[in-house]
Amino acid sequence: MAHDEKPVKIVADPTLSSPRIYSNYVQVNASPVDCTLTFCEVIGPQSEQEALRMQETGVLPAPVKAVIAVPAQILDGLIQALQAQRDKHVGRPQSFSGSTVQ
Repeated sequence: MAHDEKPVKIVADPTLSSPRIYSNYVQVNASPVDCTLTFCEVIGPQSEQEALRMQETGVLPAPVKAVIAVPAQILDGLIQALQAQRDKHVGRPQSFSGSTVQ
């Protein structure tokens, strides 16, 4: 007896959500296996002492809010989905082919 496979649609379920995380900086590192996105919230110096330390060292520490590893197999779809959303935002037509990521 043959088993018919049905495609499965993945749907975001807001009732199963985690708290929203804000990030205004992302660091991207890629390997042959995955792409790691490290999301941070950059906040300027909060005191004169912090500002002086930043000037001396040339470093502004940014708290890491989330680290997400994306498998290499879905990177092209993710890039296309991000580009499509960006195009909607700036009013340009979409043009991509292949698999999609929602």
